[in-house]
Amino acid sequence: MADRLFDEYRKGLKPLVVEEWVDLLIYRPLGFFIAFPLQWTPITPNMVTFLSAFVGVVGAVFMGLGTYTWLLWGAWLYALSNVLDCSDGQLARMTGTFSRYGRIYDGVADYVVGLFTFIGLGIGWKPAGYSDLLWWSLIFFGGIVSTTWQGMHLNHTRQSYLRAIEHTEHGAKMVHRGAKKKKSKKRNLFYIPFYYLYRFYLSQERSVRLNVRLPLELPVEIRKTGSLRMLLILWTFTGKGTHVTLLAAFLLAGNPEGYLWFTLIAGNLWVVAARLGHRSVVKSLEKKLESYRHESSDSGRRPVGTDGENHSGDAQNAADRGESADTELDAERSDLERN
Repeated sequence: MADRLFDEYRKGLKPLVVEEWVDLLIYRPLGFFIAFPLQWTPITPNMVTFLSAFVGVVGAVFMGLGTYTWLLWGAWLYALSNVLDCSDGQLARMTGTFSRYGRIYDGVADYVVGLFTFIGLGIGWKPAGYSDLLWWSLIFFGGIVSTTWQGMHLNHTRQSYLRAIEHTEHGAKMVHRGAKKKKSKKRNLFYIPFYYLYRFYLSQERSVRLNVRLPLELPVEIRKTGSLRMLLILWTFTGKGTHVTLLAAFLLAGNPEGYLWFTLIAGNLWVVAARLGHRSVVKSLEKKLESYRHESSDSGRRPVGTDGENHSGDAQNAADRGESADTELDAERSDLERN
């Protein structure tokens, strides 16, 4: 029984190199034990997403009440919201109930919870000696802007890595053809506002996407490169799970302003350093890929997809047309990409 549970849990994870350590240690195991029994109930992943958002917003309201006791309750509810946020994706994988709007709803819910959380902190916890202007500037730049900007980098690095694996193992034709088939012609009116909010969010993060791209092909030999694995691990410390844990810890210590300064200074410096390292690693990977292709060509082994065809050119052409950047809007994510 234990082996079966572990196998079910392991299937729901992304490649470990792009998983946040706090998710692996805390949130995904807890989320799994919520999702596992729900797969035999009428409860859907979107219902769990709604519950996650509701719990997070209630936690934000508690933070805004202005006492340390309510701040503690808010911290625990904020962490519970993240556990539920992991559960919805795990439940979707267990039941095979994926939808494009479900992913959009999930992504928007995350940012709504984050926005309410920082507004709640701003209302309920202004430290002594801080003017209103300084405090709300810190809330905006240290909380809302910094956490969103840092999270964008992990999200796009992760998506770029997973997309490269799909291109390498299945070929561009299969990925994009499948994506077009999955495109829904119907839009549930309830999800339309979330859809356009998500489009706006994606339009704002295009510059981030260009700076954290990875090669469109990543053969197994290249994926094992130590510099790539270290780079991916470094990016995982900028994700939502890490921020939730840090904020909860600072809240429990009664020092939310410490978290905001830490995120504003240390967090953004970490991203700048990681971006510089990212460029260096990508250049190195491109050289290794070129060498790998020459070796494959010389030995008569062309990189092929599972259908036996060479899709490397298709992958590059798709990237040139911008198709890979549009899959966030026009297709359901693979089960690897959903939280």
